Amino acid sequence: MNHDEEILIRRIASGHSDDYRRLIARYAQPLMVFVGRIVHRQEDAEDVVQDALVSAFEHLADYDAARASFATWLNSIAYHEALHHLRRRPPAFVEVDEAMLVGIPDELPDTTTAEQLDEAIRKLSPEDQTLLQLYYFDQRPLHEIAFILKGADDHLEREASRLSTCLQRIRQRLRIILSKNRE
Repeated sequence: MNHDEEILIRRIASGHSDDYRRLIARYAQPLMVFVGRIVHRQEDAEDVVQDALVSAFEHLADYDAARASFATWLNSIAYHEALHHLRRRPPAFVEVDEAMLVGIPDELPDTTTAEQLDEAIRKLSPEDQTLLQLYYFDQRPLHEIAFILKGADDHLEREASRLSTCLQRIRQRLRIILSKNRE
């Protein structure tokens, strides 16, 4: 965290709530992009980001710069708000039976288009979509992703290893979804 941001957070935590607008101005747009990839609708993303920013303000005294950057901490709050929002709606993703994973090739077919891949990703659970987004699109390290998804730094090594295995299974699910779409 840069020094100005640290001072700003301390000022807000000590009662200068007007300074929170400066933090919102800095982080609102990146949060909209992050949350928009999870909830897929602009109106929903706006609601989730607003809820996340309010929650962050209410829990600012709990923020610990030694555990995670402010952006990572804020993304963790936004991620959990987005999941809470999505759980209130009926699921729109495809469940893949683990038995279907046997014999699936390791690579996507060469003929797979970006549109087909995007459509297949949308059929995954919101948690799987977010993991793919953070790892492949945002290129975040597994330890940071573990913090965002779990919100705590206890056992991050174990969680990062688990996420690596999850990524492998998600890639298999994508291959199954893509092959079913071709049938």
